[in-house]
Amino acid sequence: MKKLVLIDGMALIFKAYFAFIRNPLSSSKGEPTSAIYGFINQLLKIYEDTKPDYIGIALDSKEKTFRHLKYDQYKANRDDIPEDLIPQIGRIREIIDLFNIPAFILPGYEADDIIGTILKKTAKMDIQSFAITPDKDFMQIIDDNLFVVKPGKSADELLTYDIAKVKEEYGFDPIQMIDYLALIGDASDNIPGVKGIGGKTAVPLIQKYGSIEKIYDQIDTIDKNSVKEKLLLNRDNAFLSKDLATICLDVPIEFNLKDLEITPPNFEGLKQIFNELDLKSFDQKLNKLFNSDNLATSGSETTGSTYKAFDTVDVNYKLITNYEDAANLAEKLSKTDLFVFDTETDGLDVFKVNLAGVSFCIKSKEAYFIVIDPEISSDDLFAEKLTDRLNIDDFIALFKPIFENDKIKKVCQNAKYDIGVLRKYNICVKNLYFDTMLASYILDPDQKHNMDDLSKVYLNYSPIPLSDILGTKKDAEKIFSVDKNLLSNYSCEDSDITFQLFKRLDSDLKKERLDKLAFEVEFPLVEVLLEMEKNGVNIDVGMLNQLSISMGADLVELTKTIHELAGEEFNINSTQQLQQILFTKLNLAPLRKTKTGFSTDAQSLEQLKGEHQIIDLLIDYRELAKLKSTYVDALPRLLNPVTKRLHTTFNQTVASTGRLSSLNPNLQNIPVRAALGKDIRRAFIPRDNNHIFLCADYNQIELRIMASICNDPYLTDAFTNNIDIHTRTAELVFGVNAATVTPDMRRKAKEVNFGILYGIGAFGLKNRLQITQYHAKEIIDNYFATFKNVKQFMDDAIVKAQEKGYAETLLGRRRYLKNINSKNRVLRQFEERVAINMPIQGTAADMIKIAMINIHNEMKKLNLKSKMVLQVHDELIFDTELNELEILRPIVKQLMETALPLNIPVIASLGTGNNWLDAH
Repeated sequence: MKKLVLIDGMALIFKAYFAFIRNPLSSSKGEPTSAIYGFINQLLKIYEDTKPDYIGIALDSKEKTFRHLKYDQYKANRDDIPEDLIPQIGRIREIIDLFNIPAFILPGYEADDIIGTILKKTAKMDIQSFAITPDKDFMQIIDDNLFVVKPGKSADELLTYDIAKVKEEYGFDPIQMIDYLALIGDASDNIPGVKGIGGKTAVPLIQKYGSIEKIYDQIDTIDKNSVKEKLLLNRDNAFLSKDLATICLDVPIEFNLKDLEITPPNFEGLKQIFNELDLKSFDQKLNKLFNSDNLATSGSETTGSTYKAFDTVDVNYKLITNYEDAANLAEKLSKTDLFVFDTETDGLDVFKVNLAGVSFCIKSKEAYFIVIDPEISSDDLFAEKLTDRLNIDDFIALFKPIFENDKIKKVCQNAKYDIGVLRKYNICVKNLYFDTMLASYILDPDQKHNMDDLSKVYLNYSPIPLSDILGTKKDAEKIFSVDKNLLSNYSCEDSDITFQLFKRLDSDLKKERLDKLAFEVEFPLVEVLLEMEKNGVNIDVGMLNQLSISMGADLVELTKTIHELAGEEFNINSTQQLQQILFTKLNLAPLRKTKTGFSTDAQSLEQLKGEHQIIDLLIDYRELAKLKSTYVDALPRLLNPVTKRLHTTFNQTVASTGRLSSLNPNLQNIPVRAALGKDIRRAFIPRDNNHIFLCADYNQIELRIMASICNDPYLTDAFTNNIDIHTRTAELVFGVNAATVTPDMRRKAKEVNFGILYGIGAFGLKNRLQITQYHAKEIIDNYFATFKNVKQFMDDAIVKAQEKGYAETLLGRRRYLKNINSKNRVLRQFEERVAINMPIQGTAADMIKIAMINIHNEMKKLNLKSKMVLQVHDELIFDTELNELEILRPIVKQLMETALPLNIPVIASLGTGNNWLDAH
């Protein structure tokens, strides 16, 4: 027999929520996740244990039901839905949709009635029908083929009730659950029952008489006077309670069994939510469940997709394998105004990859793919077996003039990679016009920017999976053995989809007035970053090796001291063992719980500072270990074997604020002020003795941007007259003159100045300054009382974001804030801080990007041999020829300070040195 499962949605949600009520879960961003975690966990368990053929979920509507009309106190004792549960319900509704589970809601009726009505019908169709609910009310509907599955006390426990189990546990038939509830009432629904009668009295009555009707018909035969008296006094309540407790089995709701068939979920959508909520472990469980024989899903695909897909009938893709056809294509491209291209390679490192082919598209649904084998020489082409692949030398000869023609616009998805690949073959792509990945980032930095996701979102089309070409492991090295027709379709589709995305995103950029940001900042920056990545930077390997030895010895000493303070040896890197030491053995008060126990992350340890000596040492240990493994030990291994230089990868589409990030290594995370961070900077050196580092750093740029935006007279005066802003703030906040400002006052003022940019509150400032919360609040209050325009700017920023749904920079770069109007205080306050910070930090990001573009162009124009090699936060580093230093220095200073004019002076501080630290 086939199985159908209907879930009582709200009952399951509330059960999940209250299971974590003492130790609620939340994401790293502060979003509550207790109910979400419990609900998903239970849902996956339901799939796994019941293995249904059909599934659905019933939810209560907001409207009052027919039971409220009969009894106005029905459920009147219930509190409002907890505030932190409300956003979780919204998330769960989203998750239900992504699971492709039909949801039933009918005004005037409860989920119980919907479930009962549907299951009574399906049970008669010879379908095993299951109600999933923690409520005992449902026992009344149990029948042949109709069961209740009750979640147990643990997430792994599901208890199935049939007729026999109800009789065994309760002592009566399932249908008599109505009479049982009529007698004892139901406190959760405020059903009164018979006052004074509990389960011990009710069960014998039902066993003897069968129903409350028969109890009252034969009330004189009840021996115990006290019971008889209670029954007589509460007769009306008994019958009312039975009426209220009876599940309605004739709800006017329609359903199609076909719609309830199990279908695979939207894996990508669920993965995104799991990532957002720090519930990534569910992604693996989900894939394991649906990509196994556990579930008989309707249809062979496990993508849950309703998107259009590749069909040879719809497109005109052409595979090119010989010189003549390639020459004809080159001639065709030379006469176009614009084309899309996409490279296929055997890896991701542009310094090492080999080109397997290139596809081109000049109009929708039409594309060409040239298959290349870089190892084939001209002589090899005379061999008959190799005539199906074009010679790499001939490819370069034919297409280099096309790529380098600056009158022809080029369009790519992730252009920096494709252009970087061609650079290896001495092809310098000119006139990059549009990058669909960057356009997506500009339109919404928090959406996914890979081509497959963009295709689904904007074109309702699911491209050919890479696994279809390279296998499930996606081993790029196999690309030269792939069937060339499959590879051609795959690559042609990439170019075709990119062309279609270009048309759509170009229009959207103009409609949203974000085209200037795209065409004047993000797109031109690609060439700058490509050049910087190609330049690379030199490092002193010997110095790093010595530093590694020294740090290793320090870690040994720290470990020894930590173990002494703990009273035993344990694995400091083990979360579970550290939890045991801190919260059980040392009895420290935990601050936040995650699904793996009480949090020991960096934020939690910072908040525990001062509670025990071991906390400071643990923080030191972690920082030291991270710097050693991430930089000191890793940097030498990252050197390019040919150039002997470090070539970091700059990312434009990672940080939501518009800031650049970097990878291998992540230069943005090297501590600026810590001694160890300084030691690591010392290892970055010029390429040789004829070069010197020139370092240019914006001076307090975020504070200057805030001052410019809010026009605060005190801030403006300080920056205009070159007065130290932290000393000036200390004067005003602490009510002293400049001469009596102590270093501690200045330090506190500095923390306030920068903290304000990130919407810091009294609690945050208390932790930063290690002072009382009262004192922290007093400092902040004094600050706002003095810098009134700053407070007004912050309030206005929040109001604007609430009205528009996003925060924006001076250049119009946006960050969407979907929870800015949320009733959930935690979610709302997080996005309020973002609304304050985005106009400042995002504008700083825009400013340095414009400066980089302008400096790059000027250096190119003057044909300078010096190189821009690094960008970190508000800082640029140049590997400068000694004889060009005095030419480059004023160029860098002027173009940085004039990149994005403000109402107050912008200052760039410049320094030189034989390593990064000395130049800073």
